Amino acid sequence: MTDIALSCSGVWKSYRIYHHRSHSLKEKVLTRRNAYEVFWALKGIDLEVPAGTTLGIIGHNGSGKSTLLKTVARILSPNRGHVELKGTLSSLLELGIGFHPELTGRENVYLGGSLLGQSRRQVDTRYDEIVDFAGIEQFMDMPVKNYSSGMYARLAFAVAVSVDPDVLLIDEVLSVGDERFQIKCYERISEFRAQGKTIVLVSHSLDAIRALCGSAVWLENGEIREEGASAEVVGSYLREAHGAVERQLESSAHRLGSGQAEILDVAFLNAAGKEEATFRTGEPMTIRMRYRSAPEVNDASCGVAVYRADTGDYVFGQNSKAAGVDISLGGMGTIEFTLPDLPLLQGRYEVSLSLHDNNMTTIFDRFDRAHSFSVYHNPEMPIEAGSVHVASSWKTSTSPVGV
Repeated sequence: MTDIALSCSGVWKSYRIYHHRSHSLKEKVLTRRNAYEVFWALKGIDLEVPAGTTLGIIGHNGSGKSTLLKTVARILSPNRGHVELKGTLSSLLELGIGFHPELTGRENVYLGGSLLGQSRRQVDTRYDEIVDFAGIEQFMDMPVKNYSSGMYARLAFAVAVSVDPDVLLIDEVLSVGDERFQIKCYERISEFRAQGKTIVLVSHSLDAIRALCGSAVWLENGEIREEGASAEVVGSYLREAHGAVERQLESSAHRLGSGQAEILDVAFLNAAGKEEATFRTGEPMTIRMRYRSAPEVNDASCGVAVYRADTGDYVFGQNSKAAGVDISLGGMGTIEFTLPDLPLLQGRYEVSLSLHDNNMTTIFDRFDRAHSFSVYHNPEMPIEAGSVHVASSWKTSTSPVGV
């Protein structure tokens, strides 16, 4: 049987919402007791997380996601029910808690490490790794009150992930820093997964939930609305959020089309066919699109366009008709566009996808820059500049002087 890393049994948690508070002793004595109502943030949560799995928790603001994580982390005590945990726990709930603004970055690394249960000797062995991960070596002897918000968050995240827990709780902290640092964050989470750690992730980034988590839980009004495979739970959440039957795209991008065919969802797959959010230059990547169309649609083609997210520059595009591929849509199905050797260099990229007739006179459905993925450097390849990798070679020769 699979070991259970953490479990919640009938967990209820409430808060008091005060309508009036006394601000002085006189007011407290002369007036009636403070009036309040009880708000139940969690209502009988039953949940089991097998060891070595990554669970995503989604839901609208106020649904109970952060309260659940804080209860599991034992920051909050439940009113009823109990939480059981096997192994050591580390939580990334609010970055920088415990940092002292007057202390330097170096001093706060040791302070933060001690609050996470590490001895000074343990921090000593990991100090260089922490500084390298944060990427702010030249500022380590400066008081953190002089740091930018990005520098502060980077150092706090680096300290938080320097521990080696059995269970890791993460609450909306994967968006700190610039894009390069965010890629490093995803890499570190992937390392934890590869090491068999148990991870519970709360995020509003549904792409991250689909890519990083094997299973997911949808919380609504303090109760579990749905749980199961992450792609299915995210799909259900989006269908309700967007009010469109079986539409699973999280996007505020412009959409247009006749509706004769409909893009249902898009996924980025690695060489093993698993959904990912990050890739390495030179490795395989597949863009998989699931669609639904009217039976009479049999003259169709698919277009793919990739843009840099930071500059908006158009990087490349391809059309199935121009590539000599015939597509007959009628009904439901999938289309896969595979790059056996991803030529993109480090950065974040956005994808536009469209379904249209072969003459491109009628657009059935089109999403502009609706999904994104990140690429990071492949250490087996040379450092390059720009947006794409170009296969090349160098050759030198010398001749004796005077010849």
